[in-house]
Parts: sequence; C-alpha cells; structure tokens
Amino acid sequence: MREPTASELLAVWERCTAQTPAERALELLALASPEAPARELEELTAGERDARLLDLRELAFGPELAGVGTCASCGELVEFSIDAGAVRAGPPVDDGGPLRLSCAGYELRFRLPTTGDLAAISSERDPEFARLRLLEHCLLEARRNGAEEPVQTLPEVVTTAVAERMAEADPQADVELAFSCPACGHVWSAAFDVGSFLWSELDAWTRRTLHDVHALASAYGWSEPEILALGPRRQLYLELVRG
Repeated sequence: MREPTASELLAVWERCTAQTPAERALELLALASPEAPARELEELTAGERDARLLDLRELAFGPELAGVGTCASCGELVEFSIDAGAVRAGPPVDDGGPLRLSCAGYELRFRLPTTGDLAAISSERDPEFARLRLLEHCLLEARRNGAEEPVQTLPEVVTTAVAERMAEADPQADVELAFSCPACGHVWSAAFDVGSFLWSELDAWTRRTLHDVHALASAYGWSEPEILALGPRRQLYLELVRG
C-alpha cells in the first residue's frame, strides 16, 4: 500500500459523494489496494476492510485520530485524540471456515459478514430489516430439533447471540471508544466506524484543498494539476496570496 496522491483523493471523493457509507468503503478500499481485483475486496470481512481503511487513513492523514463525541447525558461535546494503533484489534480469529453456535435449542452455521454483504444491504433504511438481510447473507444453516428453520423465525436471543459471536470472531469490525464527560462525569462507549471517520476527514480535506486551489488559480492562473503538484511550496504561495 502506498500514500495516495492529492489527485487520487479528490477523484475518489468526487465518485463517492452520492454513495452510501458501505459503497464508499469499497471505493476507498480500491484506492488503498489498487492491485486487488474488485471481487477480492468484496470478500474481505468487515474487520479486514476496516484494517485496510485504517492503513489508508494513516498514509493519507497520519496516525493521530481526532474527533468529538456527544455526551448522551448533558449534550456536551467531548473531544478525543488517539493514536491509530489504539483502535487496531487484530485480524479475524477464526480459521476461515464456517462459525458454529448452539443457542436456545438451535444449531447454527454461519460466516462472517463481508464488505460485499454490507454494500448489498446499504440501501436499506430500516435498521432491523437491514440486520435481517445481513443475517440472510451470512447464515448457512439453522436447525431446531433436526428441522431447518428460516431466518425470519429465529428468536431475538438467537440473532443476538449470532451477532455477538461474529463480533468476537472479527474484532476489528467491532471497535468502541471510551468517553468520559468532563462536564457531568457521564461515562459511555461508542462504536468507532473507521470508514465514516475517514470519509468525514476526506470531505473536510477536499473542501480545504479546493479553496486553496481556487485562491492560487485566481492569483496565478495555474491549473488544478499544477497546484496539486506543488507540494509544501503550496502553503508558502497561499501565505503570499493571503498576505
């Protein structure tokens, strides 16, 4: 994996603006691994996907992750700044074969969700229906008293157990950040979605970069590729333009 160029980042931002988060993740994966066939990227588990996106994020914007969380108790915005290494949870812990689970009289075989699975359900607006569709993609077999059971009939205790087993087997797909509110003392944790985090940073970086391009193009008549190729000199020219 190599550091993406400014032109590549702008191009992927332009392609992704109207896409769902899962579709954006696939585009960003392709940027991170340009040599990999699309099918290979779609077959990555959610955790493998997030590990590659975290690698891309470090190459593009550095190892420090900074953002804010909102306290559910008082609404205070709580800033955080952590190293990317702190949210690395390791590769899937299974051997690549089907996972098995016995729960509430059910015997289940299932696999981990892939990047392609997540993209396939990304247009669903109802979270519960999306969860059911994802389980349909991943469930290989569900039996009770020897008879096969459809996904729709599985009780919540079973579907919850399956989700928990998936999270255990693919820890990078289930990363949470711990927060403590300095205003009211409330303590909570929140899921960290590296794909959404990276997209928000890319969006902010793109808007700053295009403002810079506009300023330099207006002052010197240079084209966008010429400005993007300036490297560190660009900041010096901006300082001259802005006085």
